[in-house]
Amino acid sequence: MNSNNFNERQKEAVLARGIVRVIAGAGSGKTRVLTYRIGYLISEGGISPSNILAVTFTRKAAIEMKERLKRLIGIQAEKLICGTFHSICYQILRESPGQDSFKILDDRGRKTYLKRVLGPEGLNITLEVGKVGSIISMAKNRLIDAEGFSREAEDFFSRRVADVFSLYEDWKERDHLMDYDDLLLKCWKILKTDRKILSRYRQRFDHILVDEAQDTNMAQFEIIKLLTPPQNNLFITGDDWQSIYGWRGAEPENIIEFDRIFPNTTTVKLEQNYRSTKTIVERSNRLISFNEVRTDKKLWTANSKGPEIEIIEARDTDEEAALILEKLRSLIGKTSFKDISILYRTNAQSRALEDECIRQKIPYQVIGSLSFYDRREIKDIIAYLRLVHNPDDDEALLRIINVPPRYLGKAFLKELEGYAHSRKRSLFVSLDGYFSRPYMTRSAGRFHKLMLDLIRYYQKNITLSDLVRKIRKLTDYDQYICQDEEITPDDSRIQNLNELESALARFEKIEDFLFYVEQVEVRKLKNTDHDQVSLMTLHKSKGLEFPVVFITGCSQGLLPHHKVLDDGGLEEERRLCYVGMTRAKERLCISCPRTYQGKQLVTSRFLKEVFPEFKTAGGKSQWALKKA
Repeated sequence: MNSNNFNERQKEAVLARGIVRVIAGAGSGKTRVLTYRIGYLISEGGISPSNILAVTFTRKAAIEMKERLKRLIGIQAEKLICGTFHSICYQILRESPGQDSFKILDDRGRKTYLKRVLGPEGLNITLEVGKVGSIISMAKNRLIDAEGFSREAEDFFSRRVADVFSLYEDWKERDHLMDYDDLLLKCWKILKTDRKILSRYRQRFDHILVDEAQDTNMAQFEIIKLLTPPQNNLFITGDDWQSIYGWRGAEPENIIEFDRIFPNTTTVKLEQNYRSTKTIVERSNRLISFNEVRTDKKLWTANSKGPEIEIIEARDTDEEAALILEKLRSLIGKTSFKDISILYRTNAQSRALEDECIRQKIPYQVIGSLSFYDRREIKDIIAYLRLVHNPDDDEALLRIINVPPRYLGKAFLKELEGYAHSRKRSLFVSLDGYFSRPYMTRSAGRFHKLMLDLIRYYQKNITLSDLVRKIRKLTDYDQYICQDEEITPDDSRIQNLNELESALARFEKIEDFLFYVEQVEVRKLKNTDHDQVSLMTLHKSKGLEFPVVFITGCSQGLLPHHKVLDDGGLEEERRLCYVGMTRAKERLCISCPRTYQGKQLVTSRFLKEVFPEFKTAGGKSQWALKKA
């Protein structure tokens, strides 16, 4: 294998022996080093691929690693044991005595089980399914089972959660089920208590390599510690500066304090950035320097200085989107649409950007999420608007007649459609009839009256935003969409609904808005071009890079997000902003709106940290950085 294309630190990482920690800065060639390390062990070290365990954080990353390795060493790469923590633990459990009959309970099934535990057939108590599920998940990721959680429960709420936890585990065991968190917890228990099984895997894997170690939780890290072979051939790589999954239990301390846990660790720092300009690297370094918990490294690059980072100030998110797209258009010719990414903190922020892309006929794709007008809650409210506008819209009625549930099932719909067909009427007009069961007639009548009330309300010349608020209130839609969870302003679905109200302020009549949505659908069907701007959240951008990056919503309350300001999450928000900045190769533009969904905002503290010389433009939008 030719190692001439590596710098000295990369070469050191590939060849290092024993326990190795590679702290790899953004754009420093981490994946390439990891792949070559595996290739070196096989081709030069004589290690069989089947005796190497490579752990990644996504199935996609595992597939990509094997493909890279195949290009490097050929077909024998197929024998490499490579997968996510959950898939590796699944395999260990399947191969363990008495553990071969379980089935996996996916996230949707898990929520269903918890609802049953909380419901009349279980404990019959009122707790938020989402909140309880999150607490149980975090406990398991900290290697605390139901019994341990019950012992630690001190207050009334914790004791109630402990009761739910215990019954949930009993029911899963009865039905031979495991959720994803069980895979980690139970695998750890088996490896911890069964020396024979542990010895088998420690002898099987001569080398263990872990990618994205900054994202490991306690359970994952403890499993790696147990599996580390007697020869101490453990190789971890990652960047604590890019640890952005604390809400999933990730502990960046696992890589920061790794050399304390393994005193004989060889640490290699990959500090040369090959991706970004000097300006972007230096400004990003400045931002992350404000974090107190971090490894000490200095990212640098031999690339050109490049243009200064640009800042856009805007009145609100609609103006922000217009100014971003104006700037984006000015770059086309020098770069392509596919080379540009627009990043944001929350999914709801995509609405203004999508609307502006549509208005300016700029091709775009939303990465890792549905487009705004394709989201379930948005389509539901649009269906209500369609029915208010045209009560004979059968398609709209069928979408929302049981949204929220009115217990008008298949039998009712069959009767309704038959009744309407026989009288050549629309479904809505036919609701005012008689059905075979009294509850059908009552429920249909209530829905019919609800829609008539909404139609009369709209005829009073109220705004479309007011109409949507009325729909949400009369149908108790927010409670329905949140199901058994508490309704909070931070819920992404509630944010999307609020953002829809903001979007409707541009339209006077329902037909104008519906025509617009129809044109959006037509454009999507016609758009087969691969040259598209990428829209995504900052979280989804991790691991990607683009010549041009826009980071939107850099205002206090959006980035950093207001929900983390009081719970110690500021440093992770700063790391999230750092991840966004280091996606950019050549150009970076940061925007800050002064209002969002009617709330006044001030410039993000992150912007002030990166640019101490920054002065606001007194309310005027600007392209270039103002200097003191």
